[in-house]
Amino acid sequence: MAKFGAGPEFAAQCPQAPTPDGWRPWVDADGPIPDEVMKRSKALVDSTIPLGTTESFPLPGVTVLIRVEPHKWARDPSGALIQGCFRAGGIYLPYGSVSAETLTAPSFSPTTKIIGGLTVVSLSVGIIATIVSLRRKKAA
Repeated sequence: MAKFGAGPEFAAQCPQAPTPDGWRPWVDADGPIPDEVMKRSKALVDSTIPLGTTESFPLPGVTVLIRVEPHKWARDPSGALIQGCFRAGGIYLPYGSVSAETLTAPSFSPTTKIIGGLTVVSLSVGIIATIVSLRRKKAA
């Protein structure tokens, strides 16, 4: 059982959890971890659930894995790295997935939104006209 705290003595005894099969750690090259994933990770870490507990978290285009695990480092309130053994949330992407930059929601221009809206209206009118036409043919 890991003992948690700051300092080299805690870091020396802190176990390293292996990467889950089929997953890879979220790395800096993947871009920033979305705020909603960070909030959920913090909630899991701050709870009393045991180490090794995992939870899937859906994002646009992919589901990430959050696992409560021991880490040999953390950040202090000023953002500096400190060593020790800390309960943390490991964030993982499916193995072979593209970088997380593709996971952010696309931004649409006002013109694109208008065109999309008109397309939906046009398709809806076409479907309704087809249904009415088919019902008239059945009635005849």
